[in-house]
Amino acid sequence: MATAFVVGLGIVSCAAGLAAVAAESPKSAPPRALAEVFVRSLSDAERKKALRPLDHPERTKWYFARGDREGLFLRDMDADTRAATLALVEGFLSAAGREQWRLIRVVEAINAVDERAVGVTTPTYGDDLYAVHFFGSPADPAWAFEIEGHHFVLHAAVVDGIATVTPMFTGSFPAEVARGEDQGKRPLGAAVEVAFELTRSFDDAQRKVARIMDATPADVLWAVGADAKAPEMKGLARASMSDAQKALVDRLLATHAGLLDEGVADAQLREWRTKHAGELTFAFVGETDLRKPHYYRIATPCFTIEYDSTNADASHVHCVWSDPANNFGGDALRAHLAREHTTAK
Repeated sequence: MATAFVVGLGIVSCAAGLAAVAAESPKSAPPRALAEVFVRSLSDAERKKALRPLDHPERTKWYFARGDREGLFLRDMDADTRAATLALVEGFLSAAGREQWRLIRVVEAINAVDERAVGVTTPTYGDDLYAVHFFGSPADPAWAFEIEGHHFVLHAAVVDGIATVTPMFTGSFPAEVARGEDQGKRPLGAAVEVAFELTRSFDDAQRKVARIMDATPADVLWAVGADAKAPEMKGLARASMSDAQKALVDRLLATHAGLLDEGVADAQLREWRTKHAGELTFAFVGETDLRKPHYYRIATPCFTIEYDSTNADASHVHCVWSDPANNFGGDALRAHLAREHTTAK
């Protein structure tokens, strides 16, 4: 694929974009089929923890910290349910997204070993400390699914066959796998390298516009508690960039979008590309150095993608994709609930 910004994109297209990796991987089953397998796999005890009505308030709650939470944990599933759960999660992701999810769990598993080594008896880290909920029924026109735990939160909603995945949160602490076969790999490393390359290409005037804060924030700003907050179009506009810089910012967005299944990414970007002609700004605060605090933001009239590495000597990274119109199924799911569920009640 040519390195180009494509307003009519299936996803933003670029030669180095992760969308190309996803395209080379076998296509998983449709989300509805995966959801049906998941629901059928549940025992009676698992159903009580995992299944909720579509209008249940838990559907719009989330947090990404360690600790107990509602839902059915991976640790408490039998083998069939665990396999069906992982298949459903991965059905919303591309090959690159599945690899990121795997590496996040590798980091959590190493942290769990270290935690046990110092005598912690109630685990707070672990690759199985992720809880799921399924809202509604896969046979209905609208349903939702969430998996939530430390540094990985995915909220998926499917309305009339169209899937969106937002808010979505990923993170890693430390930012790099410390040991084992994956030593040196960074779960969130691909995108930040592109952001660094783009920022280093700026002249002084561009860098000043892109620096939207005096100092790096303590965390991402469009996460828990800011789900309905509209994007801020602060930063350097793509329209004012050189062609080479435009190609880099397109590549950065493609790297983020390319973590999702191609069909999901297409649906998630549709309003932006059709109604807003690809309007986009990029902000960067901090240093283009993995060892020093840094923060960047992609903002469009529809959604915000943020990345920060500002804590623990810049070794604690977070990334969130938030779209107030599509979070938790957004306008489409709200319309379905108003039409179908209010009448039923």
